[in-house]
Amino acid sequence: MDYERLDKIYYADEDAWREQYKNRFNAPFTRHLPLTIREFNRQNEYELFYCCNEEIISLYDGIMSECLKLRSLLENIPPVGIEQFINSCIVDEIKASNDVEGVRSSRKEIRSALYASAEDRLSLRFSGIVNKYMTIINGQNVDLNSCQDIRALFDDLIADEIESSDPSDLPDGKIFRKGSVDVVSGTQKTIHRGVYPEEKIIDHMTVALSILHDKKIPSLIGVGIFHYLFGYIHPFYDGNGRMARFITSYRLSEILTMPVVALRVSLLIKTQRKQYYELFAVTNSELNCGDLTPFIIGTLQFIKNAVENTERILHAKLDNYNRFRNKIDGLNLNDRTAEGVYDILLQATVFSNWGATLKDICNTLGKSENTVAARLKKIPDTLLIRQKEIRPYLYKINLTEWDQL
Repeated sequence: MDYERLDKIYYADEDAWREQYKNRFNAPFTRHLPLTIREFNRQNEYELFYCCNEEIISLYDGIMSECLKLRSLLENIPPVGIEQFINSCIVDEIKASNDVEGVRSSRKEIRSALYASAEDRLSLRFSGIVNKYMTIINGQNVDLNSCQDIRALFDDLIADEIESSDPSDLPDGKIFRKGSVDVVSGTQKTIHRGVYPEEKIIDHMTVALSILHDKKIPSLIGVGIFHYLFGYIHPFYDGNGRMARFITSYRLSEILTMPVVALRVSLLIKTQRKQYYELFAVTNSELNCGDLTPFIIGTLQFIKNAVENTERILHAKLDNYNRFRNKIDGLNLNDRTAEGVYDILLQATVFSNWGATLKDICNTLGKSENTVAARLKKIPDTLLIRQKEIRPYLYKINLTEWDQL
């Protein structure tokens, strides 16, 4: 049986709502958290809690089961294909996270930052956020143990972007914001006011971080709780959503050990933006009485959907790759290097649709640029697509033309 939200019970029967809240709050399987929340313009504060029920357990089990299927699928995908897919996921994830917040960005400028050298990247827009998402791919550590760590992440991730758009939105307190901040609707109506003053922000964030790392709380549940608390606390004037989604992606990559899933969360949230914001609204509501269970269920459903969606997309891409891979043998090239170039271009085309750089091909094959360039020149112009919009140039196969051969 699905977990019924307290606010829905209230509108059906107020007495039953009071009884159900009491039962849930005092149930033996309920976990209480050392924070209270209050809906904007309401007087009552409620202690946060969640009920570890069958729906949560079922979703948790489903996520792990789907992860096993995805892990098995990944073993059959060639390395260049996985790398290309992950790179495309980084661009899509950053673009989607920006879109959710109404931040203007293009895939072209994000991709430019991704492919630029570490030195050149510093001068490009979104360099900070690209660098941080690369830490997910590279398995590098991101400290998330203190309020100072959260501020350091903000500075690395999005401070430059916010400074260029509106310097007044940069933090002006010791660690976080000094003033108050409101979350407004599309009609400019205040729907939430972040925690205030800064001392209280620091206290709340310290507790939130302790929950994120609490070994007694299942990891994915801790991720969901922290994601909500970050939005509720709203420690910065701007960038809170992008910060919360990056931290969620980073922790998912640590927990599931599969960056391909972690890098598709924002994309899924973008497609289900209404449900995403409704989770916050429901949890903030006074009628919900501090019950985090619906938010946790919603978060786990997002994660499960991300795993299933990734598996479905990669299955289709692998089938397409295998179909075209057989065509390489039919070219009768009698040149292993040329066959390798075709294969890398095919993987780059199928798994990312961008293409591969000359350096990508050289590094994978262990050949010089002159050797690879000579093989590229022999590919018919009808089959080879050269993308020269950004540097470095990208090369890919025209699958439509090749399919007709």
